[in-house]
Amino acid sequence: MRFLNQDFLYLLLLVPLFIIIFITGSKLVKSRLAKLGGIQINQMVNKSFSGRRRRLKFILVLISLALMVTALARPQYGSELIKIKSTGTEVIIALDVSLSMLAGDFYPTRLDKAKRQIITLVENLPGENIGLVAFSGQAFVQCPLTVDHGAFRMFLDVVKVGIISDTGTDIEKAIEKAAESFSPESQADKVLVIFTDGETHTGDPVAAAEKYRDRFRIITVGVGTAQGEPIPMRAPGGSIEGYKKNENDETVVSKLNEQLLKEITLASGGSAYRSTPGEQELKSIIKKIKKMEKGETEGNFRRLYDEKYQYFLIPSIIFMAAAMFISERRNHA
Repeated sequence: MRFLNQDFLYLLLLVPLFIIIFITGSKLVKSRLAKLGGIQINQMVNKSFSGRRRRLKFILVLISLALMVTALARPQYGSELIKIKSTGTEVIIALDVSLSMLAGDFYPTRLDKAKRQIITLVENLPGENIGLVAFSGQAFVQCPLTVDHGAFRMFLDVVKVGIISDTGTDIEKAIEKAAESFSPESQADKVLVIFTDGETHTGDPVAAAEKYRDRFRIITVGVGTAQGEPIPMRAPGGSIEGYKKNENDETVVSKLNEQLLKEITLASGGSAYRSTPGEQELKSIIKKIKKMEKGETEGNFRRLYDEKYQYFLIPSIIFMAAAMFISERRNHA
């Protein structure tokens, strides 16, 4: 036996409290009646009302509430192991976590803006298989393809600049890592959505995009502005202690490399977008992905438990109904 919502079981601690209140209340009523009218008033009350029926009614209500709470806790007993098959497009999101993503073109940083947009994108793609690749100078799979978007959000939340020690930018490595992560057996359309400022320092992302043109499309979302922003260097506490400088001790201004992103998408047959405050670009991306061909993919095994809440809910209703039909007044001939 297991309880899916076991926190509800703490409400059962109220049962002894109700019993104490009932007993204390009954004694208090008797005491006040005795002060008001003495023995005669008590006799009149005892003739009109049945203490036994009142106690029975209270017990039935208490049992009903206890059963109701147990039902709310979702008791489950017995389980079955099944293999989950998902039907949808395969979408891998590559998120740039290089140092330049700390620039403040968007508040508070480019990275925060990209993460907000990714959340919106995922929320509007229910049922799709979505994975996450984090990249800078290197790339790794932060979340493999999954239909569990709650798990995806958990993996996304912990992504930050510095999660990869190499803080440069290599978009080619992100494309290669995504190519490894798509399911080779799935017939679904595949798309790689890259959120980056496009400031790549190594690799040849255009050649990589053309290499996999027949396997998946690439959509880029440029996060940044053409004017650019300096890259803040933060202290451990989060305060800005300066800005990144080059070898000539000049402040580095990080700008959106939109031309490169367009070349990448042109080579892959995809589309390039620029991140905007109104995020209208996301509507176009969502529309494109929803039009793509779906496919069936075998996922992981999942254990399904049998619900048993009805065995507590039905008796609860019966006990409550019985309590409602019990009158506390005595029957008189």
